[in-house]
Amino acid sequence: MEWKTRITEMLGVQYPIISGAYGGFGTSEIAAPVSEAGGLGLITAHVLKTPEGLRQDIQKAKSMTDKPIGVNFSVGMFPHEDDMIEVAIEEGITVAETSVFKAVKQGTRLKKAGIKWIHKVATVKHALIAEQHGVDAVVIVGMEGTGFKSVDQLPTLIGISWAAKQMKIPIIAAGGISDARTFLAALALGAEGVYLGTAFMATKECPIPDKHKEYIRDTKPDDPKLMNKVLAPPDPKDLERVMKQRSQVPHGEWMSKLERVLLKEDPDEKQDFEAEAVLKLAPASLAVSGIDSIPTVKEFIDSIIQGAEDILTKGIFAGVRG
Repeated sequence: MEWKTRITEMLGVQYPIISGAYGGFGTSEIAAPVSEAGGLGLITAHVLKTPEGLRQDIQKAKSMTDKPIGVNFSVGMFPHEDDMIEVAIEEGITVAETSVFKAVKQGTRLKKAGIKWIHKVATVKHALIAEQHGVDAVVIVGMEGTGFKSVDQLPTLIGISWAAKQMKIPIIAAGGISDARTFLAALALGAEGVYLGTAFMATKECPIPDKHKEYIRDTKPDDPKLMNKVLAPPDPKDLERVMKQRSQVPHGEWMSKLERVLLKEDPDEKQDFEAEAVLKLAPASLAVSGIDSIPTVKEFIDSIIQGAEDILTKGIFAGVRG
């Protein structure tokens, strides 16, 4: 079966599947296998720390696959941003994702260089604004997802279907997607691609400790600690205090404080972007519901595609009809 959407055509990939942009460990080690298996892998620029580090990792990814690789730019969260973008342009990257904050300046520069611009948001409101700014596609993260949260976030089911009624550009769904059923559900809601974070963390190639992969595999979505981390609202007093600091501290520092509040952590604790700290802050999303093994990236993507094709071939209601 051919999986053809505006996203596969835009990105030049076989399947409408994109890996998350991981703080702390989003390098070619996970990005290249995703691209090689038919999806789009993302290298997270700030993980490489310097423009030269990013250049070397892009070149390493190219040595691992001849298929498209994307680069994420978490706006306002790392130094050398302009130089990092220039490296991506020089190295022939064809797809870039921006996230965290408004990225008109960065996105305009990327588009002028012929790079497809995807922007990641947590709310439908911001997706509509991004569309007005000229993005080629938008990732909308439902509240089932992890990472940077928003008090205005909607569940994936509601957010994607509502956005699809209003938007003309392709939508990429994120939040709670990890198997054939949730993949198909996202497309049925109106998305033209899916964005998987937790699911690709539980693969053999992902450069995180095996102990954490086992945690993702073994944890259930109704685990109280996980539900509190992902779904519970932030402490109102902490949120109010951090919001008042918006114009009083550097933007990157304020964004880090806000992220910690939204993830129910101490906002005054220093943010560390190394892998261990990132995994502690945002260990997994509710996508754990579809994860019960630790396969290779190719095995995982193949299982999604084969499972989805089986469902479509047999008919969605075959089991109901008996």
